[in-house]
Amino acid sequence: MQLPGLRAALVGSGVAGLTLAGSAIAQIRPMPRNGDVIEHRVVSGDTLEQLAARYLGDHRRWTTLQSQNHVADPFRLRPGSVLEIPARLLRAAAASVEFVQGDVRSSHSLSHLAGPADAPDQPVQKGQLLQEGDALKVPANAFVAVRLADGSLVRVQSESDVELRQMRRKGRAGSLQSVLDLHAGGVEASVPKQADGERRFEVRTQAASTSVRGTQFMVLTDDQGGTAAAVDEGSVAVHAGAPGALLKPGQGIAVAADGRLGKTLPMLPAPDTTAWPTLVEDANWVSLTLPAMPAALRFQVQLAGDRSFTRTLRSGMFSQSPARLTGVEDGEYFAAIRAIDANGVPGARSVQRIRVKAHPVPPLYASPAPGAVIGLGQQGLECTKVQEASAYRIQVAAAGADFSRPAIDASELRDCLLPADTLAQLPAGDYQWRAASIRILADGGQDPGPFAPALKLKLAQAPRSPELQMGGGPGQGSSHIHWAGEPGQRYHIVVASEPGFANPLVDTWVSEPQWSTGDLPPGSYFLQMQVEDSNGLRSNFSAAREFLTGNWVTTGDGQTLNSGDGSRLLRQ
Repeated sequence: MQLPGLRAALVGSGVAGLTLAGSAIAQIRPMPRNGDVIEHRVVSGDTLEQLAARYLGDHRRWTTLQSQNHVADPFRLRPGSVLEIPARLLRAAAASVEFVQGDVRSSHSLSHLAGPADAPDQPVQKGQLLQEGDALKVPANAFVAVRLADGSLVRVQSESDVELRQMRRKGRAGSLQSVLDLHAGGVEASVPKQADGERRFEVRTQAASTSVRGTQFMVLTDDQGGTAAAVDEGSVAVHAGAPGALLKPGQGIAVAADGRLGKTLPMLPAPDTTAWPTLVEDANWVSLTLPAMPAALRFQVQLAGDRSFTRTLRSGMFSQSPARLTGVEDGEYFAAIRAIDANGVPGARSVQRIRVKAHPVPPLYASPAPGAVIGLGQQGLECTKVQEASAYRIQVAAAGADFSRPAIDASELRDCLLPADTLAQLPAGDYQWRAASIRILADGGQDPGPFAPALKLKLAQAPRSPELQMGGGPGQGSSHIHWAGEPGQRYHIVVASEPGFANPLVDTWVSEPQWSTGDLPPGSYFLQMQVEDSNGLRSNFSAAREFLTGNWVTTGDGQTLNSGDGSRLLRQ
């Protein structure tokens, strides 16, 4: 049966919605009204004193067992009869917080016993001791790992609500009796083997119960109360009424919210992670490709600081590639993936080591634009500053080549800028460039960050400004200006009455290599011109050229005459 809306939480050595215990003479039975009890089947030779010492750690408490079970003759126990030993009478044990990530909260609940009201929640800290009745609320992007007194490790996943309902020992130093109530989300646990076979480990949810001893398995729960369990090691008995199911390594099962058991199924194989990177250089995301597995409905992906995933930092459920986990600090990590089939049963896990080196973050590109054509000697390469960077490195390589032998490799740049004259050392052609940040460590060493993705550019010879031909004979102004042009070029004409061009009278583009001055009134003017070629490259502006318009009084040798105030004389 398919479980819709599965939570992104895995349970190992514990089954969401299930009760976990092991096979032994004594059986734990949930008692909603009076609390949990241990059922002991009497064998020949049993006495109440022996049983009080074995279970309660004090032979003198045999009267408590007598009263609890209404035993008429404490010296004559009938073999085959069943005695109930309340779990609340066993010695209390404690657990400790081994790892915590995010804003995990704990509160103390005595809802299953008679006692004071629940205490307000408190932030959970590493090394903190947890007692029976403590509840853990784990929000999104948070995790906590709890070590029980018998060495069992419980990893509570994000978006989970778990109560340590029972943590008791048989006798003074006997086996641990642990019961976890999983109200939401999931747990992943490792339960070590124990020789005496009397240790109990239960995880309860609303759907079913599962019995386990010395195993590793996992569970997914959904919002409708359904559960899916799968076993990596050992064996797990799943109960949701009668009959139950026994899961062996590599098997899984789905349990509906009403307790209906699905078929025992083989787990999907471990996904192929050969396409995963070994180095991640993105500070924002750890992006991992999802493999092609037709039988997989989705994938559960986790990132942790250790191979056992005790220090889980990121987790998510994904159905579309790539799986993206929020970025983490630079360091060595382990990434894991499991496929989830159409029934909601998780498959075998693949684990791969991944190194994250994303800092200092690379700069952003400022100019030129991607794929731009720039003129040699006219423009350099510029990128933004990075706050954590002390210097920058810019490389330029031929298009299509790698950067193992770049044409330019400028490191320790104080500004994120490669000057135009440095770039002009290259011949015209197609190139690519990239930039990285560098920070200086406390010992003076350099810590380079990753390069930003390379951008393409084209270097070309910029057009040159042509010589201007000013028309007009002696005493006549220039009515027509022309120059030598090339196909595909256009021309920027700027005219002003003074050589600084502060207030242009004409600012226009023409497509033909000529321009008429006919719209200008007679007078003296200055002109400069810029050429743009078919690549969009522009020449530098030409030097200012002075020219006249109108008819002027001239001398015999063609020189214009000036009036008394120094201005040229215009012919009437």
